[in-house]
Formats: sequence, structure tokens, C-alpha cells
Amino acid sequence: MSRWVIRALVSAVLAAILLKVVPFAALVAALRRVSVWTWASSLAIFLTGHWLNALKLRLLLGQPSVPATMCVQAQYAGLVANLGLPGIAGGDLVRAGYLAPSAGTARVAVASIADRLIDTFTLLILVVAALPFAGMPPVIARIVWTSGWWLAVASVAGVIVGGAVFYLRHRIPIISKILNKLSFLTSSPGAILGAVAISVTVQAAFTMTNARLAQELGVKTALAPWFVSWPLSKLVAVLPISLGGLGVREAVLVSILGQYGAPANAVLASGILWQSVLAVSGLLGLAVSQLLKVETPMTASSRAAKEA
Repeated sequence: MSRWVIRALVSAVLAAILLKVVPFAALVAALRRVSVWTWASSLAIFLTGHWLNALKLRLLLGQPSVPATMCVQAQYAGLVANLGLPGIAGGDLVRAGYLAPSAGTARVAVASIADRLIDTFTLLILVVAALPFAGMPPVIARIVWTSGWWLAVASVAGVIVGGAVFYLRHRIPIISKILNKLSFLTSSPGAILGAVAISVTVQAAFTMTNARLAQELGVKTALAPWFVSWPLSKLVAVLPISLGGLGVREAVLVSILGQYGAPANAVLASGILWQSVLAVSGLLGLAVSQLLKVETPMTASSRAAKEA
């Protein structure tokens, strides 16, 4: 409970700092510029994007016994949970808990981690691809330089760990068991490629939707800086330091887009609108998905009994 309070305070402090920096009257004026149609279309895109994310998870699970409708329900349940859990990855735990009784805890855990890694990789690729077109202000250059070092260290560590696992796979039973748990994922390259394609499509659509919202609020920044700032803000928001990334995402957006000349009040207003889209789409998606008919899947325990 104390950790939840701390994260709530972090969100509140960041929001207070942003409202201190950005005049409240200017923020309200910016919010009044957006049309109902723009907001509604953003909501539709977000709902569709998370429906595709549910199908992406279904691909990674590789489980015929888990209906796609159940994955959709789990996806929106996790989205709603993100409104009150730390970071934007907090809902992953709720989603996993929703699916674990049907697909098995180990399989769901592996698929969820793979899902998060694919999304992270996609966001980094979008940033790297956009930087040559957006230009690199000093603040962005420092972020890229620091991130590059961390990625290099992580890559070297990954190679070392991967080599050690490969060498010891037949010598240590626990490693062999873990690799057997991962085999369903590594044996389906087509599913992984499909998941990557969905991730790229969804993240690019979300970035352009944010840019469109901000454009209507008076942000005239080109599209390329958005493909730098929005993925970076989402990556930072994954950290469990606030509730659902609230305040963190907006602070990063204001800081980075300010380097490209974007007005802080309009950027903050677009961030608030996006938070409203996130909240409404999560609640609406969960309510609608619960009305879908879901076939009763074979549980992990009953599968084990049948196989025995």
C-alpha cells in the first residue's frame, strides 16, 4: 500500500510541476480546440490497436485452447488495471493472471515477457529510424548516447548469457527444463514475425494519433520528432515509478518536443487528452469484451490430466 501511495505522489508531483510550468489558462484554451470527431477517432484507433495487441498475445501463446476472445478480454482488463497500477507494464500482471488458468502460468509468463520485449524493441526501432529525419538536439543526443551504451552493455551481457546457457543446457537440469518451457515460442518463428508486424503497426498508429491530436491543439512540429518523443516517453513510462505512467509520459513529451520548438501547453494538453482516451477505451473495451461469447477453454490442469 505504501508503494502505491509513493507512486501516486510521484504522479501528483509531476502533474503539479507541469501545471506550474504551463499556465493553466493556456492549457484550458488548448483543450478547447480539439474537436469531438478527432477525440472519437483517436478512441476508435486506440480500441482497435489493443484488439490487435490481444491477437499478438494470442500468436505468442501459440495455444489453440485459448480463444482469441479470452485474449481480448484479458487485454482490456490489463488496460483498465494500468489506470491504477505502477508503470504501463503493471497491467501485464493482471492480463497474465486472467489467462494463466487456461494456458498455464509458465506459458503465459514467457509469452507476456516476449510481448513486452517485442514492444520495447519496436519503440527503439521507431526512434532510431526517425532520428535522421527529426534531427538531434543536445538533449536527445545525450539520451541516445546514454541509451546506446546501455544497449551495448545489454547486448554483450545477452550474448554471454546466451552462450553460457547453450553450453550448459545438457549439463544442468534446471536449464534444460527452462528451455523446454521456451520451446513453444522458439519453434514458431512465423508467430514471432506476426507479433512484430502487429507491434510496429500499432505503435506507429498510436504515435500518429498523438501527433494528430497535438496538431489540432496547435503543435506544428513535423511528424518525425513525434516518432522520437512519443516512443521514448512510452519507454520511460514503463518504469514502475508512477500510476500507469501518469505524469511521467507527459513530462518526457513536453521536455523532448520542446527541443523541437513545440509549445509546452499544447503538448501537455495533448497528453491529457491521450490519458482520457486511454481511460475511456480501457473501460469501454472491457465492458464490450465481457459481452463476447467465450468458449470454455481446457485448463492447464485438465490438459495435464488428459495427456497423462
